[in-house]
Amino acid sequence: MQIQFPSVAPDLSRENLTLTQLNESFIDRYCDLMADPISRHFTGTTETFSQEQLLQWLKTRPGQTQRLDWAIIDSATHELVGELVLNEFEEDSQAMNLRIALFSAMANQGFGTKAIQLVVDYAFQTLQLKRIRLDVWSENARAIRVYEKVGFALDHKITEADREYWVMVINRPMG
Repeated sequence: MQIQFPSVAPDLSRENLTLTQLNESFIDRYCDLMADPISRHFTGTTETFSQEQLLQWLKTRPGQTQRLDWAIIDSATHELVGELVLNEFEEDSQAMNLRIALFSAMANQGFGTKAIQLVVDYAFQTLQLKRIRLDVWSENARAIRVYEKVGFALDHKITEADREYWVMVINRPMG
């Protein structure tokens, strides 16, 4: 079965959040997200990007093939609280990677759990993916709890530069 990717990430919403196509309209808040030291630490971001680099990146998000980039929006304030990406499509296994980054100040408010659940449901029900994987630093207990709550389970551990990260997966439910 061939996966049909939309050219623009579809809007998805649940309770107090909306996922919408990430694009250049989010530049100011996106620059702040890329500068958030806690978010940078847990996403493994080491490079520093200029506003112009980020703007060019955001302009290329719509129209990607085999990849979907969402802005996570607080529906009450209409503010960007993070981003969520499905990428690294593996055609043979019909699997993708999931990546999320939230402002550290938005932690413990349910945005991550709800956003991930929306994308997992979309990936399995609409795209018909069979598996989603993600990497998480083993020290990021809060994120691990969220991933497990949504249904991800530890697949294996990798040690890199004296830090351990977990590869977690979730498979499409049978039936």
